[in-house]
Amino acid sequence: MRISLGPRLQQVAAFVPEGARLADIGSDHGYLAAWLLQNRRICCAIAGELNREPAERARQTVRATLLQEQMQVREGAGLTVLAPAEVDTVVIAGMGGATIAEILESNPVVLPTLQRLVLQPNAAGAQVRFWLAEHGWAIIQEALVMENNIIYEIIVAEPGKMQPLNQLQAEIGPVLLAERPENFRARVLAAIEARQHVATQLQRSASSLAATKRQQLLQQISELKSLLS
Repeated sequence: MRISLGPRLQQVAAFVPEGARLADIGSDHGYLAAWLLQNRRICCAIAGELNREPAERARQTVRATLLQEQMQVREGAGLTVLAPAEVDTVVIAGMGGATIAEILESNPVVLPTLQRLVLQPNAAGAQVRFWLAEHGWAIIQEALVMENNIIYEIIVAEPGKMQPLNQLQAEIGPVLLAERPENFRARVLAAIEARQHVATQLQRSASSLAATKRQQLLQQISELKSLLS
């Protein structure tokens, strides 16, 4: 069976270094790792899954692609499925920012042995970027990908120091702010729309806390709109 990937995972795959020893945590059938192996982009892979059912789906992919000698499927929480220096690159794609941060903190012995993180948060990307900056990881690449009318952001980080991020840099991404790639405008507009919706809801409340939060959102909206001029 030959594996094909959609635009989102194609871009994630493009950020995986040639010859990498890869772990895909939360692998969604193991398609990314299998595709990279079939195309001889990496030498070996581990697909990590928290629960038995998705792990079995990944094992089915391994069997169908005849990759048993190059790809393992392991059950466990986050990076706990890995031993130190067993892999050099970790992909965590398709999860919320809080979950990604929890996974990165799940095995403090393994994390310092990694050379690259490829992260694709479905939400709360700012939380991921703040976490990276605070834990000795530098964001070196970012991308925006449109798939099924949804814009996905992908963050690539390697060990290193990074300047502290302000809220706007964490929300949009320091590399994306500098490069303004395709889909940048649509990404900013989506961020504005989300904040406008919450600000409208808060306007209905008479509490001082809601008023303060609304003013913060209006300030963020103003900063985001400045990126469109």
